[in-house]
Amino acid sequence: MRNSKVWRPNARQIKMAELLLNPEDRRTKTEKCKEVGVTMKTLWKWMQDERFVNYVNEQLDKYTNAELAEVWRALLMQCKRGNVQAIKLFFEMKMMHPSVKDGGW
Repeated sequence: MRNSKVWRPNARQIKMAELLLNPEDRRTKTEKCKEVGVTMKTLWKWMQDERFVNYVNEQLDKYTNAELAEVWRALLMQCKRGNVQAIKLFFEMKMMHPSVKDGGW
């Protein structure tokens, strides 16, 4: 039989992570807690639990990784339009900017 001691988020924690990570959901944490059916105190406890925080961060990585191609496209479009800040960021991201090569920002 498999070891069942591996921590897994419960259904409410999964739902809360989804709500917290949704950039289009502008509701307050209190409103999100109400939807999930937990108190702010419960959310605070979860946010103190390294396992929950790690879960949220893993979900954030998955979401942002899925958006990388679109973000790069948007950055390149800004560069092509002559946006100096975007051009600087592009070279920093590609490790081609002098401040990055010298180890400083």
